[in-house]
Amino acid sequence: MRITLSALSLIGFAQIAVGQGAPPSDVIADSTIRISADGVCHIKDSSMPCVDVAQYLLSRHLAQNGHVHIVVDATSKYESVAAALKSLQSAGLKIGFINDSHR
Repeated sequence: MRITLSALSLIGFAQIAVGQGAPPSDVIADSTIRISADGVCHIKDSSMPCVDVAQYLLSRHLAQNGHVHIVVDATSKYESVAAALKSLQSAGLKIGFINDSHR
């Protein structure tokens, strides 16, 4: 038992020493998804199918309480928007809607 605890302690110290136990320094607090008329989602300089937006954001270390804004081209198809929302929801991200009727 002592050997196991000692080994676990050494592994824990090794992870801290190489930074594996520390939170990533490149955490994204807010992000904007732009859905173009051709049904492609754009986040910063990256383009992807809308079904992959959550995977992309999580791989970029989206903050646990981060906000994701979605900007939709007026001629986008509903299916593209639905795919992005489903991707975000299936990844466990909360979804809320804000109606800005002044635009």
